[in-house]
Amino acid sequence: MQAHHDLIPGTFIVAGLSYLLMLAGYFLHRIRYFHIPAMISVMLFDLALPFYLYSHRHWWHRLIDKGEIFSSLVWMHVGILLMMYALYGAQIFTAMKIMKGDTDARASHRAQGKVMLVVRLFAILTGILLAP
Repeated sequence: MQAHHDLIPGTFIVAGLSYLLMLAGYFLHRIRYFHIPAMISVMLFDLALPFYLYSHRHWWHRLIDKGEIFSSLVWMHVGILLMMYALYGAQIFTAMKIMKGDTDARASHRAQGKVMLVVRLFAILTGILLAP
């Protein structure tokens, strides 16, 4: 297993790169063969990251033994992650409606995408603050 300090820079570099991919997917939304795989990749990355971190970090010691479970930053980060996953669900729902020909869903999908960019940025930033 790697040392704790070795994981932090790599994790945040990959998270930052995935955010750049998300930005590219957002701005290149008209190129569906790029937009859809890019956004699905980002979503899968965000779903896999907690499992990766759980398997490579000592969460029990930090959250329970050190008492960080009572930190407002921890709960803010958890809340942001839950909001992010809920937005992903909404994005998938509206994307499926668009693919079925519902043009009215485009406005909702775009608005959700704008919010998603902000929420995901805050998820990454609060993760950076919690890393040490």
